[in-house]
Amino acid sequence: MTDEELEKYLNSFGDRLALRAFCHQIMAGPSTSGAMEKTTVLQRLRDKLRRKHKDHGNGDGLSNKQVGNKHAAKESRRFEIGWLHFQMGEFHQVKTKNGGGTRHLTCQKNVKIEELMKTGKELFFPHGLSPKGHAEKFIFEIRDFSQNIVSPECTVCQLYDQTKLRMLRLYICTTEIHTICPQRDPSSDSSYDFHPDEQTLEKLSKDSILSDQPIESVASSSRNDCLPPGPSEQAANVRESQYVKIRRVMVIKDLLEIFMDCKVLNLALRMEFANEKALDDDGVSRDVYTAFWEEFLEHCEGEDERVPRLRPDYSEREWQAIGRIWVKGYMDHGLIPVRLSPAFILACSHGVTAVDEELLMSSFMKYLSAGERSAVEKALLGNMDENDDEELLDLFSRMGSHHLPPKENMHAVIQIMAHKVILQESKFIIDCFSSSITSVQLNLPTKQSIVELYESKKPTNKKVACMIQTSKEFLNQQEQMAFNYLQRYVKNAAPRKLETFLRFCTGSTVMCKDKIDLTFNALSGLSRRPVAHTCAAVLELPYTYNSYPEFRTEFDNVLSGDCFAMDIL
Repeated sequence: MTDEELEKYLNSFGDRLALRAFCHQIMAGPSTSGAMEKTTVLQRLRDKLRRKHKDHGNGDGLSNKQVGNKHAAKESRRFEIGWLHFQMGEFHQVKTKNGGGTRHLTCQKNVKIEELMKTGKELFFPHGLSPKGHAEKFIFEIRDFSQNIVSPECTVCQLYDQTKLRMLRLYICTTEIHTICPQRDPSSDSSYDFHPDEQTLEKLSKDSILSDQPIESVASSSRNDCLPPGPSEQAANVRESQYVKIRRVMVIKDLLEIFMDCKVLNLALRMEFANEKALDDDGVSRDVYTAFWEEFLEHCEGEDERVPRLRPDYSEREWQAIGRIWVKGYMDHGLIPVRLSPAFILACSHGVTAVDEELLMSSFMKYLSAGERSAVEKALLGNMDENDDEELLDLFSRMGSHHLPPKENMHAVIQIMAHKVILQESKFIIDCFSSSITSVQLNLPTKQSIVELYESKKPTNKKVACMIQTSKEFLNQQEQMAFNYLQRYVKNAAPRKLETFLRFCTGSTVMCKDKIDLTFNALSGLSRRPVAHTCAAVLELPYTYNSYPEFRTEFDNVLSGDCFAMDIL
């Protein structure tokens, strides 16, 4: 385009010159730029090949960047370590609040795994102790992120080479050994550990879950009887753990099938309820025994205190199994059914002749209903009226006598009636129980020891209120108010509600724990409710209540519902 033609569009001569210069630059630019880019790429390739040739010529396999770099090959490596504890047939990670958690460490890359074992013990078992117990009660081993056992001779560097992980993760794994080790010389090495043989380790790692079938394999024992082993035998034998699964709606049937074998007394039982989330650290076991006795006593005769009666569906084996359940609950957890007559238990452990008149009459009076008890008390004092005569005649008729005795013989006749009801009618059951309960004579040598045991296990408002303790030394205003509400609720609770509260917190309706640890949370609205952890007897209480009636109503609703179902791991 000529200048004359371009003038039609651009009148200014300067604009036309600028446009022409711009067009010439655009037309010449691509070829020049492409040539320069091509030259630059070729030069970079030549430089790269030249450097590669020099590196191979050095013969040490290091690049120019690595030569003289002190950080190129590190002498230390970082890693993570956690704690896995064996429970209910598998390993579970221990959380930070329970003494576990994940720890981040650095060590020399040539450190062996056996040295990391010592480090792990110091972290999770300071001074040899942990929330799970003393270190001597456990078998220790190191496992990797896949829970595979790691050789003690392996180094951290070798593990990094094998796994190709950016961050190595290891676990200190513990398995509880149920044994009483013989006393060691105090001058011996303090780092002594128990090393079981392969057969023992295999037994400890097995998970035997029972639901509908009785135990078929139990710990071996050289004893010929069914009593628990003596101290010398316990020291020589490893106490095997047995995991059992119980259906809450069939707790009597399932527990009887487990205790049909007398050797179950020598096992360390770990229980769980079917379809419920809970790990047994004594709390679940206490709830199993409590649920059993609650349902069993419903089929027994009596009111405040009850006595079992013969049933057509129970043979000698069933009654002996129930006796073992009483012994196992008492020996392992200090749990006894306080509504089961103490005169009956004394007869089982020391014979019928050991029951004196005082204990017999005390149990008989609590065996009767409130109306019958009042009539008998007046009859013994000799001040009955017409209404009492009718009540007493109904009682005598129920016991097999259809007329009242003379007043001078009233005391002797009532004593004979008490002996018949408490001891004679249940003599077969007493004989079945005695085969197991006689094993606790060393713990309960006299009548007085049994009476004191019952008194110590019976909950009262004052006892339970004193059990509740806070972990904090000082409480804020809201927490103090909630604590006061709880104390008031417990002190005013009726006996049956008090037992329900105690079972909600500890898994048992009797006094099996020294204290109930109280902690607080800020739950509110529909999510507000008390949360109990029965194994450690911990109660989490919201501090957001506005008044005592509000607190009482919500706590009553919790205890009246299905509050015993385990739904917390």
